[in-house]
Amino acid sequence: MSEGLRLLMAQVDDVPGELMGEFITRAEALGARNVQIVPSLTKKNRPAYLVYLDVPAALEAAAARLLGAELGCWGYRVIAAEHRHFDIARGTLQLTVHRGGVTEMATLRVKTIADGDERLRVKAEHDDLSAICAAFRAAGAELPLAVLKAAVESRLNVNVPDALELAL
Repeated sequence: MSEGLRLLMAQVDDVPGELMGEFITRAEALGARNVQIVPSLTKKNRPAYLVYLDVPAALEAAAARLLGAELGCWGYRVIAAEHRHFDIARGTLQLTVHRGGVTEMATLRVKTIADGDERLRVKAEHDDLSAICAAFRAAGAELPLAVLKAAVESRLNVNVPDALELAL
């Protein structure tokens, strides 16, 4: 296990979803690298959650206190894990999208995931795509986020240009 990180897991069976949202917000503010909440069923078919927190080792005690205070956890597990990273490169490109008589231009942030020299995938930044869709709505043209994301990423996973123009 990496000495710098801890993967904490807790089982929660008596917390409503609204409190889970507050917990996620507080865990992120604390410095959790990742927060995963997985719905589950316990004995007697009770609804529950499995909570996973990826935190720096120095924050384990604070994260544990948050689990106890916010979620009423009786304890937690530290799971031996080692995270392996791919090579991530960040970049930008100029995106022009035409749809329904409307044209929007924006700078789009992208992440390229690679394993050495092999490009595995290119992902467009969600917030940028969402802003483009909002601009289309404001101009009176509907562009679903899923449609834009699929169109952009399908082209980027073939080639990563400096500029991309789409007619959707």
